[in-house]
Amino acid sequence: MEVNSVVRTAGPEMEQMPRTRITMADIAKVKEQHIKQNLLYTPDEAGQILSKSAQTILNLVKDGKLLAADECAAKGKKASNGLRITAESLEVYRKSIIVSPESWAK
Repeated sequence: MEVNSVVRTAGPEMEQMPRTRITMADIAKVKEQHIKQNLLYTPDEAGQILSKSAQTILNLVKDGKLLAADECAAKGKKASNGLRITAESLEVYRKSIIVSPESWAK
């Protein structure tokens, strides 16, 4: 089979596909989402981000307020020094503790 015949047969299908514009803002949004879902912090690093101690971060993980990844804990063993907190859960927790100006007046 010739390369040109493959290209010619793919032509009509490509014309039927809808055209979508992807903006730089769309790309930036996808990058940010990917980073938040895949970036992991140590308890010390997470504590620095939230201005809390590493022990407080571990307590938040135990309470289920922060999502953590740990290979040992996933296998049913005790949590190890490899425990990492997801950037996405830090962002969700940070948004949950923001106080509105109206509540300060009360």
